[in-house]
Amino acid sequence: MRSVVVSTRVVVLAGAVAGLVLAPVSLGVSQAADLSCDGTPGGAAVSVDGLQACGVRADSTSRAFARAVDAVAFARADNGGGAIGLAQDGAVAAAETQAGRAAAAAIGPDAVSIVSPDPGAIALAVSLATGQSFVGTAEEGVRCDAGPGFALNFTTGRFCLSDGVNTWTYP
Repeated sequence: MRSVVVSTRVVVLAGAVAGLVLAPVSLGVSQAADLSCDGTPGGAAVSVDGLQACGVRADSTSRAFARAVDAVAFARADNGGGAIGLAQDGAVAAAETQAGRAAAAAIGPDAVSIVSPDPGAIALAVSLATGQSFVGTAEEGVRCDAGPGFALNFTTGRFCLSDGVNTWTYP
C-alpha cells in the first residue's frame, strides 16, 4: 500500500512541476528565436536559426514535436510512439521512444534533459538552469545531476528529484 501512496505523490508532483516548467516554454519570448518542428506520422523536420535548432522524426504510426526558444530541442518516435522535446534559454532537450510516450523539457543556461527509455515506456525529464536529468532503459535507470530537475519513468516507477544541492531517488 505504501508504494501506491508514493507513486501517487510522484505523479501529482511530476504533473505540477511539469506544468510550472512548461508554461514559460509555451508562452515564448517575442524577440527570441522560436522554432517549432512538427513530426506528423511519417514525417521529419529540421529548423535551424544560428545556434538554435529543433528537429523531429516520426515513422508512419507515430508523432513527434519539438520546440526550441533560443535553445536546441529534438524528438523522435517510432512504432506507434509519441515524443515531445521542449527547450528554452540556452538549454537542450531530447526525447525518443519506440511504442511509448517520452517528454523532455529544459530551461536555462546549460540545462539538459534526455529521455530514451525501453520500448513501450512512459517517461518524463525536466531540468532547470544547470540541471541534468536523464531517463534511460530499465537497466540505465534515471539520473538527476548538477542542478534542479527531475526524471520519472512511469513504467518502472523509478524517479529522481534534485534541488541543485540534494538529490532524492526512488527506489
